[in-house]
Amino acid sequence: MRAMTISACPAMIAVKGRAALTLLFALTSVGSVAAQGVRLEEGREVTVLSLRDALGRAAEHNPQYRQALNRMDLVGPAEREALGAFLPNLNVSYGTGQSFRRERTAVDFFGNIIENQDGGIASSSRANQGVSASVVLFSGGSRFHAVGQARAQARVDRRTAERELNTILAEVQRQFLVAQRQKARLGVEMELLAARERDVEAARARFELVAIGRSDLLATELELETQRVAVTRARGDHDKGLLALRRAIGDPSLVALDVAQQLPDPFDPADLDIGGLVGRAMEESPRVRAAEAALAVRQSALSSQRARRWPTLSLSSSFGRSSFGDERSKLFDVNPSDFAGSVSLSVSIPIFTKFETTRAIAAADVELRNANETIRQAENELEEQVSIRYVDLETAWATVRQRARALEIATQRLEIVREEYRLAAKSIEDLRTAIREEAGARRDAVDQRFEFAVALLGLYEAAGIVGREAGLEAEPEGN
Repeated sequence: MRAMTISACPAMIAVKGRAALTLLFALTSVGSVAAQGVRLEEGREVTVLSLRDALGRAAEHNPQYRQALNRMDLVGPAEREALGAFLPNLNVSYGTGQSFRRERTAVDFFGNIIENQDGGIASSSRANQGVSASVVLFSGGSRFHAVGQARAQARVDRRTAERELNTILAEVQRQFLVAQRQKARLGVEMELLAARERDVEAARARFELVAIGRSDLLATELELETQRVAVTRARGDHDKGLLALRRAIGDPSLVALDVAQQLPDPFDPADLDIGGLVGRAMEESPRVRAAEAALAVRQSALSSQRARRWPTLSLSSSFGRSSFGDERSKLFDVNPSDFAGSVSLSVSIPIFTKFETTRAIAAADVELRNANETIRQAENELEEQVSIRYVDLETAWATVRQRARALEIATQRLEIVREEYRLAAKSIEDLRTAIREEAGARRDAVDQRFEFAVALLGLYEAAGIVGREAGLEAEPEGN
């Protein structure tokens, strides 16, 4: 197998020395930059995912991220609506109808009202067509501010989707690490099971030679059965981890999957440039960038409210034709003979609005100031979170070394106790204790390496660079 290296890119954090070799992809298998593998298991195809492929599938299929992209479909219509304020309103209408009335009186030739002996029903019909247009010529620049607000809101939506992508990718990678950890734990339990089986074989051989009593043999067999239970539990945890990973990815085509098995490669966090990481986080964090985009929205909103103090100049015109006749003569008439039209220019000056405009401007100004404070708050919290995650990474690194040393001690002690037991200097309980301590130290050593990987992921998640460090596009381009 070849060693995998990662070339530096602008999106990566500033690192020193060998830390460049232990970034995000150091948590994956050797083939993580390649496509996923497929193997046959129990007559079915099992997709073996690398971390890179799992993250790529999540960015394409995860329901939460797809919802964020779907919401971005409203960006175009919102901006077109703001631009439409510069265009005239155009309305075309057509109407026709017939009316009926009962006439009990009539008018003779001399203009006198007489009683209508027939009591007939009179009817009439009508038709009319019309077209009208109106346009706002001047509104104090409010339409320009509305366009700016729509575009700023589009940036907010984009940054929000980017932030959701960062969170989703972090969750997928966390589930991937869980699946890898459970698989590694299953491997450890299988190795311990093989060791317990060898212990039982050795104990049976010594029992046959009357070197030990039956109670010692039963104690060894008990350890074997206990380890078999541990293997069964580890296998169940592994299956549940794969199910959780499949749910996090959201790809319906993943029927049967597995993860590439590789222990994380911890490194000394002192190799990381924490100052450069904080600076990069300030520039790249989706949360800070979303807050900055929200500030632009509030600025445009304040300008729009101030524009309400200016006069509004509007131009409107209309033209229509109509006709009226007896019975059904003008019903559905498409060419009425009578016509009329008008053109008007109007100016609306807001002299007194009962302080509504003043209150709206004050509210928009407060929101703008609060938006500035939100940016400062986001930057302060980001710096704190990155620093805390860095401390967690340092703690995880120190614990990794301690766990490795503890495993080394436990292994040496087990060898010594095993030899002393063979020489009858130690009891079977002493040996069982040493076996359990060595098994626990081995489990802890493996788990701690994954704890380091989780701590590193938490650092990237706090900085908002999970997608970029994974080599995925962090800025969504829409659905």
